[in-house]
Amino acid sequence: MNLLLDKWLTVQRKDGKEEKVAPYEITDGLEKKKPNPIVEIITPRADFKGSIYQFLIGVLQPIYSPEDEDAWKEIQRQPPSVVELKQRFSKIAYAFELLGDKQRFMQDMGLNSENKEEAISSLLIDSPGTNTIKENKDHFVKRGAVEKVCLECTAQALLTLQINSPSGGQGHLTSIRGGGPLTTLIIPDDSIPSLWNTIWYNILLAEEDTSNTKDETVFPWLTDRFFKQNSGGSKATTEDLHANAVYWSFPRRILLQTVEEEGTCDICSAKAEVFCKTYLTKTYGLDYGGGGWIHPLSPYYFKKDKDLGDTWFPYHPQSGGILYNHWQAFIYGKTQQDKNAKVLSHFLRVRGKPKKQTVVWAFGYDMDNMKARCWYESRMPIYKIPPEQTVVFEDILTKLLTAASQVASNLQKKVKDAWLNPGSKASGDMEYIKLSFFQATETHFFEIVSGIQDKLKQEEEPLDNQGKLDWLYYLNREAHKLFDTYVESGALEFENIKRITQARKELHMWNLGKKMKKDMQIIEDKTETGGKK
Repeated sequence: MNLLLDKWLTVQRKDGKEEKVAPYEITDGLEKKKPNPIVEIITPRADFKGSIYQFLIGVLQPIYSPEDEDAWKEIQRQPPSVVELKQRFSKIAYAFELLGDKQRFMQDMGLNSENKEEAISSLLIDSPGTNTIKENKDHFVKRGAVEKVCLECTAQALLTLQINSPSGGQGHLTSIRGGGPLTTLIIPDDSIPSLWNTIWYNILLAEEDTSNTKDETVFPWLTDRFFKQNSGGSKATTEDLHANAVYWSFPRRILLQTVEEEGTCDICSAKAEVFCKTYLTKTYGLDYGGGGWIHPLSPYYFKKDKDLGDTWFPYHPQSGGILYNHWQAFIYGKTQQDKNAKVLSHFLRVRGKPKKQTVVWAFGYDMDNMKARCWYESRMPIYKIPPEQTVVFEDILTKLLTAASQVASNLQKKVKDAWLNPGSKASGDMEYIKLSFFQATETHFFEIVSGIQDKLKQEEEPLDNQGKLDWLYYLNREAHKLFDTYVESGALEFENIKRITQARKELHMWNLGKKMKKDMQIIEDKTETGGKK
């Protein structure tokens, strides 16, 4: 099965019809006469879908990298035909054979029967690990649910594991962005939406990288030289591989094993005659740690590390989801300590159109070392701001988000004060209180930001003093609603009314206190409050 030339991707067209296509057919249906383009990828799992989008971007980037923005626009206006795409894809198709005796897609052909054999379910990031099963702790994701997998789902599982690879004990290395990275993709607003246009908006201009031009420096499974150099694994730096190898993380050494039998796939329920039930594996694939990699589809933050020194680290989803409190950092790069994904940075500088509403699809696993706690995804808007007003816009965002984060912290602390006696040693994770606050206020936040964008376009004051006050009062009201909900949810006989009343009063004072208003640069009108107290 060839992952570039065979029909294995399930897609949906504009008219709602689902069918299987080969990757080179993604431009089919874009003809101006009666267009019926492919608009979406259909997968049996959410993580597979995110991986397939990255797969298509990773294939197109090295073979279609436009030299400049004019070339990018020309291809956007006139996408390549199915015939042309097939010709281009055929040149590298040998690197995308899922099975066979030569090179295999994202697999190590040097493995043999002497290596460890794993159940195919271990390819799934959220499958219970060996220790979890041994200690009988697989309460939510049960063992034995996935025992045989069709080739289409196996390919998706293999890809997903390699580009999201979590830590898994000594020698089980993480992906080029660590375990479960956050990915941000641009979803353009088009009159005729299509999968091709979404993929194309996430293609960058060609980088001037002439040091490594062989296919094996982009697709590292095409050679065994990395493992021959060092049986304990090999460092993979930007000097060893081409810049486009960043899309093809290869930290795990895997060789799929197949059996011929009729049945149904345990993942997608499709009938098949060839299945994967096990795979061979060996520790120490490519080690990307400290390799200087910056993935173009992920936001990064800067910090000092005792082992790696001062460097950039990719963001990862955290418990609770992808909410607006991280929106500025993910989309715009909040400070010098944050930077958005390369594709977003380029889009905001060059490609974005002020009159169109574009969104970012952000997704990834929340990982606790080797344990997947949850898969999160979110659609967040992008607001295109004139370059000369960017500083003003981002300064306003910082004020709005700082206020929201502070009120959320105040709420969490005061709920705890209302529940527990001072000095209580009771412990527990109360982050869900903050998260519920951000969830409750997210819609209104984006309404305000949309209004600020409109005012900046019209060269009006984007957020006046009253607007700042209105935001602060709104946050305070929502905090009080949630405070009452959480505090009054227990049995009355166990409540301390005096303690609750005091905590509620302090919540109000903190939310609307002098420090908060100073941080928001709010000027109080003393005539409304009766002057000095």
